[in-house]
Amino acid sequence: MNKKVWWKGFFWSINLLFLAILLGFSGVASATTMNAENLDTLAAGETIEGPGFFAGNVVKVDGNVEGTTFVSGQDVRINGNINGDLFVAAQSITINGTVIGNIYGAGQALTFDGQSESDVFFAGQNIAIGQDASVGRDIFVAGATILQEGVIQRNLFGGGAEIVLSGQIGGDVNLQTDSLKLQDGANIAGNLNYKGGNEADIGTGATIAGDTDWEFAETMDRGTTVMRETRRPFMTVVWFLWSLASALLIWFLIRIWRPAFWQNTARPLTERPLKTLGVGLLTLLVVPPMIILAMVTVIGIPIAIILGTVYPIALYLSRIIVAVFIGQWLAKRFKWPELHKGVWLVLLGLIILGALRMPPYIGFLSSLLIVMAGLGSLVMAHHRVAPETASVQTELDL
Repeated sequence: MNKKVWWKGFFWSINLLFLAILLGFSGVASATTMNAENLDTLAAGETIEGPGFFAGNVVKVDGNVEGTTFVSGQDVRINGNINGDLFVAAQSITINGTVIGNIYGAGQALTFDGQSESDVFFAGQNIAIGQDASVGRDIFVAGATILQEGVIQRNLFGGGAEIVLSGQIGGDVNLQTDSLKLQDGANIAGNLNYKGGNEADIGTGATIAGDTDWEFAETMDRGTTVMRETRRPFMTVVWFLWSLASALLIWFLIRIWRPAFWQNTARPLTERPLKTLGVGLLTLLVVPPMIILAMVTVIGIPIAIILGTVYPIALYLSRIIVAVFIGQWLAKRFKWPELHKGVWLVLLGLIILGALRMPPYIGFLSSLLIVMAGLGSLVMAHHRVAPETASVQTELDL
């Protein structure tokens, strides 16, 4: 199995799935109809220019979207044609239409019975690739139960507790599972590579043109399967995605509360970067001893509690502040427009910072510099508010 291809595809697919979920909360809609029952629809025969945004408890896209489409809700049904990539996150997802670009889906139950001309990325509890489904290129799936009955033109990459294959696959199959079954009629044009605690149940009518390679995975006394080569990277990816989603959500909520907060807070990094780093280092080193000293005295306990509460919040916000700065710098450098309230720029900044923190040797140094820059910018931005306000008031009095 080509591990680099597997993890690269899985990593970026789940990244974009989280992006779809977060964009769904923004409440942006385009050429759709919303009623009192929280139903978002695009009627059959209608065509809109993308990007398209749909959100609601029940979402029905029966029309056509010319561009990238983002969908989020509880029950999502897509029967129309999407001329672009499709990002969908919901409890129940049913796709019967045709998608020209890639499909990124995350939910509890995913049913795909449509046509895709590019790659498909699914993550959920129950995933079903129906008999009428056709995937133009590769498919990446991760779930508890996976059923494949349709046609996959190239390769299948998957991981789950139980996987059943009965359709046609034009390339290789690479799986991680404890229960793999190839039913009669399953046709694999390439190799079958899988890892798990049990050997696959291959029906007599199943066809495998290439080689079959089963790698036994060591099991613990409790009977759980240990994927030593994949568990650590998987948990790293999960943690990265969680931190990415939470940071982007915090950015969005604060931007709604105070629209100019992030831009003003990141300004010192642009105007005085070296001084900002110095102030951040000083804040990082001085505040913890101040909290300890304040706790020693009875009078200083309230101050210690306040500092002990504000300090970790400031540390957390520092990463978002630096991400905002990176996004603004890149937008100015390459003359990018600020679309959808700047969410793309912030997301790009967060991804860059996350990538810088991952390497084992430079990760610590990168994290330290990020905290220094964010803390320094936060302190300098809000430290300057009082003098500037006083100056403006003095000029008005004069």
